[in-house]
Amino acid sequence: MPTLFKFRNLASTLGGAGQLLLSTRNGRPLTDAVTTTVAGGTDIQVTQTAGGQALTWFTEPITEAVTISGTVTVRITGRESATTVNAGAGILIQRCDNSGAVLSTIVANLTVPATITEWTTAYTTKIGTYTPTSTAMAVGERIKATVKIRNVGTMGAGTSTIGYNDPQIGTNRSEIEFTENIRTDEVIEVQQPEIYGSNGYRV
Repeated sequence: MPTLFKFRNLASTLGGAGQLLLSTRNGRPLTDAVTTTVAGGTDIQVTQTAGGQALTWFTEPITEAVTISGTVTVRITGRESATTVNAGAGILIQRCDNSGAVLSTIVANLTVPATITEWTTAYTTKIGTYTPTSTAMAVGERIKATVKIRNVGTMGAGTSTIGYNDPQIGTNRSEIEFTENIRTDEVIEVQQPEIYGSNGYRV
């Protein structure tokens, strides 16, 4: 069964600055991460705000050993501030230990899609499919994803915005899909019923 991890606007349990959760659960609302682009730039890590904190996303620890070898599909929603920015998306996916230290690379630092296309000034979703380096993951390890702003031709000064934490409605999605069933110890919140009115319940 494939596993779909979403880029969330929730802090990772690692607790470090700019370390967010890669989750199997949907988010809400769609959140902007704005990255400053520079003339002649090539490979810029996505930041929370222009010139602000760089972001990375981590799963919770793996609870069942798994080998990642099937196709990995990456979807990144984004836009650029002007057509002269000449920017698109990139991705780096890595295997980490439980402290977040990188152990190996699953998907190398590549563009999304593999033949990069430029953002427009309205949100669009770029999709890339990749054959990963076959990676055996042990219990307690994590998957780390770093989203990049990549040049399409010569990058110009401006901003490029990534949309994430989306509720999976419509076409605006930022997520990573693995062929394998990857189990983590992510806590699932279960709503509790409450009394509503004089004789009813709601959740």
